[in-house]
Amino acid sequence: MKQFLLFSSVLFILLLSACGVKEEVKNNTDEVPEIIEVELTVPETGIVGEEVTFIAAVTQGEDLVDDASEVKFEVLNINSGAKEMIEASLNNDKHYTSTYTFETNGTYDITSHVTARDMHTMPTKQVTVTGGEEKAGESGDHSPSEGHHDANGVTIDFKEDTAKVGEAVMLVTNVSLENVPLEDARIQYEIFRSDSEHHTWIEAPENDAGVYQTEFTFTESGTYEIEVHVTKGNDIHDHVRKTYIVK
Repeated sequence: MKQFLLFSSVLFILLLSACGVKEEVKNNTDEVPEIIEVELTVPETGIVGEEVTFIAAVTQGEDLVDDASEVKFEVLNINSGAKEMIEASLNNDKHYTSTYTFETNGTYDITSHVTARDMHTMPTKQVTVTGGEEKAGESGDHSPSEGHHDANGVTIDFKEDTAKVGEAVMLVTNVSLENVPLEDARIQYEIFRSDSEHHTWIEAPENDAGVYQTEFTFTESGTYEIEVHVTKGNDIHDHVRKTYIVK
């Protein structure tokens, strides 16, 4: 009788353990939420004084996202450094849109700042605006390919480079505000091949005062664009784009 009770107790404990393992396995199979993607649509060219429309279609997997916490369009005049943030509204197609009228000619970066479902993404496209009169100080080449971007006192120093497939490279960005290292900022690298629509986003921790770096390994050869996004609070939203040749 005692042996029977002992056997029953052991069997009961084993059954409980098995249930616990099954439950633990079930809990560990929770899916990671899909990242949000933004298809930014802006005109390639514009004319001073004529209204244009910016459109951001936000998706998560196959679903359109219509509950974003915030969507804004940043209009940055690369030539002068002047920047403006405009709010976007949701239209009947569940796309976020804004209209804008350029007042001066030049080359502009249009960035959609999208915060949705605890994620943030900032794709950028360029618009070349013609017409009107050129203002003093707006001529010359101040494109992001120079090696830094210094709109509104923020300097982003990130250099173009080359890399080899399968070898980890260190991406390093020095950020300063009015010549003082900018600490505790959020730095994101947006990496994409020029002929592909797939974008990879990685965070860069601060290694030293104003120095943000992280490793990345390219899996395919080609010409890549790396856009460095710098944000801090509600006042700083800047970015610079570089080219990497991967062989």
